[in-house]
Amino acid sequence: MNKFKFLFINILLCLSVTLSAKDYKASLFGVKSDGIVMNTGSIQYAIDYISENGGGTLVFYVGRYVTGSIYLKSNVSIKLMEGAVLVGSPSVYDYKGDKNNKSLIIADDQENISISGKGVIQGRGASLLSLVDKQIKKGYFPSQESPALISMSGCSNINIEGIIMLDGSGTVQKYDQCKGLTIKNITVKSKAVPESCGLVLSNGDEVKVEDSFFDTSDTEIKLKGNSQISIINCVNAKGKKLHGE
Repeated sequence: MNKFKFLFINILLCLSVTLSAKDYKASLFGVKSDGIVMNTGSIQYAIDYISENGGGTLVFYVGRYVTGSIYLKSNVSIKLMEGAVLVGSPSVYDYKGDKNNKSLIIADDQENISISGKGVIQGRGASLLSLVDKQIKKGYFPSQESPALISMSGCSNINIEGIIMLDGSGTVQKYDQCKGLTIKNITVKSKAVPESCGLVLSNGDEVKVEDSFFDTSDTEIKLKGNSQISIINCVNAKGKKLHGE
């Protein structure tokens, strides 16, 4: 069944008129916007397809798109249009990554990647941690690492712009050993759980964080070992200008 499904998708992609030569509607890959269907496989297939075919943008329109961990690939952009919400699974078992570095959107050693638009990435952090506690009480021992919304390592030429990030289960976004990273005009609101940091930048080079708003239960921006970094016109909920700690 999956073989015929993917064949049908490929035919649609060849015949359909997309937004432009390099823009692809998420719905063409069978991604559902009903807030119920788990879209992890379909979104990952879309990203892989776009990467393997020269790159482009995966566009999400109005709706709620539930997913577990997805891996962003080189030359692929995710664009969340206004009204589009990428919703993290409430189950810790749907998150991948290193034992101590799980995340909803993951990128390792990739280049020319972007997440942009006026849409939302929603973590459902409190629900996720509540279910983890229930699993522990039943005698299971899932990883207690709180998944980030975005985690990137060793990547270059990255653009994060315009999006709204809500309800992380811990650190909202992490970037380690990334070069050429621009974060601009984003909104981060994560106060439902304690110790939710808005942004962690480690060992980065040529990093810019501009025109962004942070309202978190822990430190808004944490810095470690970065070079050529600028934080401009970023504020917290009290209107305080942020420079990183």
